[in-house]
Amino acid sequence: MELSAAEEYAIRIITAESALQHAKRDEAPTARASASPAGAPDGKVSCPTPVVPGASHPTLAPGGTATPEANCPTPAPLTVALSIPDDLWPAVRAELEAQSVIGYPANAVESLGLSPADQAEYLARAGKNLSGWYRLMMAQDSVLAEFRQAGIPVAVLKGAAAAANYPQPNSRSMGDIDLIVPPDHFEQAFSLMERLGWENDIELEINPRHAGFKKAGCPEIELHRYFSTCTNKQQAHFLDQAIYDAIPRAEWTDVVGFSVPVLPPLENGLVLLAHVNQHLGSGLGLRQILDWQMFVDAHLTDELWERGFQHAAQQIGMEKLAVTTTWLCRTYLGLQTSATWFGEADAQLASDLLLYIMQRGNMGRKMERGAQATRTVLHSFRSPAALVRYLYEGGRAHWAPARKHAWLAPAACLYQVGHVIRKGLSRNASMSELVTDARTAQEDIDLLKRLEVTRM
Repeated sequence: MELSAAEEYAIRIITAESALQHAKRDEAPTARASASPAGAPDGKVSCPTPVVPGASHPTLAPGGTATPEANCPTPAPLTVALSIPDDLWPAVRAELEAQSVIGYPANAVESLGLSPADQAEYLARAGKNLSGWYRLMMAQDSVLAEFRQAGIPVAVLKGAAAAANYPQPNSRSMGDIDLIVPPDHFEQAFSLMERLGWENDIELEINPRHAGFKKAGCPEIELHRYFSTCTNKQQAHFLDQAIYDAIPRAEWTDVVGFSVPVLPPLENGLVLLAHVNQHLGSGLGLRQILDWQMFVDAHLTDELWERGFQHAAQQIGMEKLAVTTTWLCRTYLGLQTSATWFGEADAQLASDLLLYIMQRGNMGRKMERGAQATRTVLHSFRSPAALVRYLYEGGRAHWAPARKHAWLAPAACLYQVGHVIRKGLSRNASMSELVTDARTAQEDIDLLKRLEVTRM
């Protein structure tokens, strides 16, 4: 598989934005008003040498396993002005939207020299993203005030807790609100949500991980009973217990005027790493990767890595994922850090991971839905335990009696088999399409095994 021209330029724009934001952060108050990196001609954004379209792998940087010195070089001077070829911008904009990062590179997009119409359309779409950000934050702020009044310990997961690390927090695309409370406060928090007029729409019998709440005119809130999706019970317990223990130590942090309870850096970083891991099997996008990049930039120094983060990442089976993803950010997305803890990364694996991300989009938005469902089924055949879990959980989700009576578990598995067959028939896929899906699914599984992830 190859990166398309639109995907390549979307990556370049994000890299340029990262360079701009670092320049703004690092320049002295008396420095020039422009945030363009030194050497950029005519004030335009500059970026590394362009990707070569048609390459079998991303060519923003060399592949292969590198030494720490090669993996973490001093940032090279930015010398190539960033511009968009004629007629490519609509596809690039669509790529930024599919990856849920449309608002992040606003400064870089402004420097592209787009036509007034294209610039106005981008600002409208980014403005919609910004409007959604504030709508979510206001709803969250109201609920958090009630939690504080009721004396319920709470922390925000992902979302605003990730945005807190961004130079411009309101550029981070938002979806729903994820809250977590200690287990012994869950029932109290659940009852409070109902008293506040929020309606539970995801039964715990279907998804024991969290209760979903909806309210007219508001984003959905997920009240977590636990967070981890690790299939390994020991790893899952370690992550969830670390989060529970950290909730009382959550710091109420100002995020563009909103007060947000954010877990301490180590535990917040574990959540963001686990979020990358969680979406690897379905739809990992650049939004989750940028969340991790901003965390690394803000907090994950060599000292924190050695003082506890490496051990914790090992305990949840995600050390290699942390190293590989950070190398990806450093090589392709403009992460600038003096840390060297990820210097032994496999550069080819990072390159393959980038391709994997770009082919899917956030939440699998770039994947045809029928093909995505087929791959999900094929992924479940990776082991007997995974297959049984998929059939059991799917059967309970689609067949109400199985949620009420535990003794119907075997029948739930059979029900899910029938459900999958019906969906497959309705898709009306050709044999060649199914063969392609099977081959792609196996390639995905091979990549995830190389990353040693705990949920595939």
